[in-house]
Amino acid sequence: MRFFTERGHDAHVISFAPLESKHVEAIEEAGGKFQDVIGGFHLKQFWVTARDLWKLKGALRRERIDVLHCHFLGANTWFAALSNFHPFVITVMGGGDVCGPQWKPTSQQRERILTPFALQKADLVTSWSYSMAKTVRPYCRKNVEVIHGGVDLGRFYPRKKPDYLHSRWNVPEGAKIVFSPRLMRPLSNIDAIVEAAVEICADRRDVYFLFAASEVVKDVVYEERIKAIVQSSSTPKNVKFIGSIAHEEMADYYSLADVTVSIPEIDGTPLTVLESMACGTPVVASDIPDYDPHYIESGKTVLSVRPRDTTGLAEAILRLLDDSDLANRLAAEAGNRVRMTGSYEAQMSRMERLYLSLVNDA
Repeated sequence: MRFFTERGHDAHVISFAPLESKHVEAIEEAGGKFQDVIGGFHLKQFWVTARDLWKLKGALRRERIDVLHCHFLGANTWFAALSNFHPFVITVMGGGDVCGPQWKPTSQQRERILTPFALQKADLVTSWSYSMAKTVRPYCRKNVEVIHGGVDLGRFYPRKKPDYLHSRWNVPEGAKIVFSPRLMRPLSNIDAIVEAAVEICADRRDVYFLFAASEVVKDVVYEERIKAIVQSSSTPKNVKFIGSIAHEEMADYYSLADVTVSIPEIDGTPLTVLESMACGTPVVASDIPDYDPHYIESGKTVLSVRPRDTTGLAEAILRLLDDSDLANRLAAEAGNRVRMTGSYEAQMSRMERLYLSLVNDA
């Protein structure tokens, strides 16, 4: 939003979930204008849906909107399609709306009918990965553009290891550090990373693992199971659960780490991986078809492993920890590719050109 407002465009937000005051303040700080909250899509209570649809159409007329862009393939896209507004853009995010190459709208009446309807009505569909683009393309009138959120290269770049994090987490100077930045949930295969950590730390007391653990997006049962694996190991002090990480500190964690690990079963274009690359930290990533090979190419920019292959994961981590030439070569090539096309400015500039093309053709 800030990118577009700084380029002289107006940006308006209509939310499909309640917002706290801090979220509205963040929208306004970025130069945007918060319009309203529209609730869920109801078939039985059709009058509620009709009321919210009327609110949406009113905001579009009142603010003289040029492009309506829905992020995430869900009820918001159904409202947008039924508003009959054009140009209408949908971005498929992954991790919840389109999961895996076998995805199709569910048997529930609303999604079975309205999701294909929305994709057909859209003047442009974008996706965060080539795999998701291929999955939704049969439902779309036009080709699907692959555009992701992009990396802020003003924040994520190579830097010295931050000493303050060593003392904060009681990690000795000179220790080897492996960082897991993904949400602690089954989709991220954190249990497989923890099992590899236990295996590695049993033989290598100089290796420490740091796991991000969001306080907002929590799976309490899964998190307890993860921590139980660590507590029953011989080296529990070598594995640290560091809670939520402030965005302004993320680059420091990548720079602290010798290896970043990200092995979900399915994914879009993972910004955590691209951020690590931009910071010059080598990555072990999933060997899955979801990824854009320009960024995630096994043996060229990352080491790839099957998501549930704990032994293979441990071996890949140790290769990067022990082979500095390999780690430096992968990190250098990955960083170059992110800087070439993966920046926030590059991705948003592509989106701006597509917006302008849609408006000019309308």
